[in-house]
Amino acid sequence: MHNPPVPDPLVPASPAPPEPDTGTPVPTELRTLVHDCLDDLDSLVGRYVAEVSAFEGYESTVALDDLRDTARVCFELLLRLIGGLPVSEELRGVPGRLGHRRADQGVPLEQLLRAVRMDFRVLWTAMTERTEPADLPELTRGAVRVWEAVEFHTVQVHAAYLDQVAVLARERERERAALMGRLLSSDGRDQRLVTQVATLLQVSAQSDFTVAIAPPEFQQGLRRAVSSLPPDQIAHLQQHNGMLVLVARAPRAARTPAPAWLDGVPCAVGPVAHGLARVPDVVRMTEAIAATLDGEVTGPVTLSGAWMPVAVARLGAMAQALADSVLSGLDPLPPHERERLLTAVAAYCETGSIAETARVLYCHRNTVLNRLNRFTELTGYRATSPAEAATVLFALYCARSRDDRGLSGGPGRPQGLTSAAGRS
Repeated sequence: MHNPPVPDPLVPASPAPPEPDTGTPVPTELRTLVHDCLDDLDSLVGRYVAEVSAFEGYESTVALDDLRDTARVCFELLLRLIGGLPVSEELRGVPGRLGHRRADQGVPLEQLLRAVRMDFRVLWTAMTERTEPADLPELTRGAVRVWEAVEFHTVQVHAAYLDQVAVLARERERERAALMGRLLSSDGRDQRLVTQVATLLQVSAQSDFTVAIAPPEFQQGLRRAVSSLPPDQIAHLQQHNGMLVLVARAPRAARTPAPAWLDGVPCAVGPVAHGLARVPDVVRMTEAIAATLDGEVTGPVTLSGAWMPVAVARLGAMAQALADSVLSGLDPLPPHERERLLTAVAAYCETGSIAETARVLYCHRNTVLNRLNRFTELTGYRATSPAEAATVLFALYCARSRDDRGLSGGPGRPQGLTSAAGRS
């Protein structure tokens, strides 16, 4: 989702070393060498450009004219610092401008620092060439001043680079969030917008995508899962409609909507979006699932596990009407008898086995059969018929949903009916 690896913009550069001491007298021989080098800047710049222009990250990124111009002002700054000469405010701003510029150009920090430290080698070579053999010991004593100037310059460039990387990262994140927000709120038909988002995320618009959504109480878990992903995993987190939305590139022909790295993360997971244009529709489906999550959720919940609560929410009053039409025949029964029948029917709908239902309810199989038959007599629905059982099961869920909200004085949740929102 981002450019080739750059250093963490939150990691500060090393503390800036002090500027070379301008109060300490500069040896006459060193000052003379500084003036000689200032008079021959073209030679220094030529040597530097010949070396650095071939560096990885420079040869195809930084134009030769740019390299020459920055080398010239950098050498002038360094020589003036070494020689204790006046330095203008314009020259003092050179390291900051250089760090910002190379960050904007995408030059890797490692190569930038290598190039900046090349200043010492070029300067020292030029000075030794201009020094008689007998005077070399004197020049060596001035090496510390040369190195201090280069290190002072290097650390300032480093700090400016990291500052600019942080600025660029924030700008990219704002741009990504704005574009993704537009996509999520759209119908996915704006191909220009889809292409822009694909470019920003560095993915193919035809890729498959996983969509996961966490309501506020589960957002930290989703953030932790994403933070543990490898760097090459395309994943984008975005606040949308009060929930945290994750859009992640999914492997082709993914077997399940929820990837393994979401195991144990309470969240809603929608169907796989086949193409970026499908993401908005899948987000809306996933939001409907997320709205049904409760405190009992311990992992990802998919549409197949949450269709009943989603359907109840979408049907509104019709869901309650369905529950009444299917179960109203039980109304004359005493509450405890009604509960026994509902529990038996719910358990059988879940297991599909008389023997297993008897084991779960700790009763004889004939008791189970009697309760199922009694339910059919009162309601007209057979739990043993797959088609009718589906209607009964959904009606039971509708009734449970109504009772959980306190909208009815009827009995609570039938014991055999588990929460679909808790299963994937």
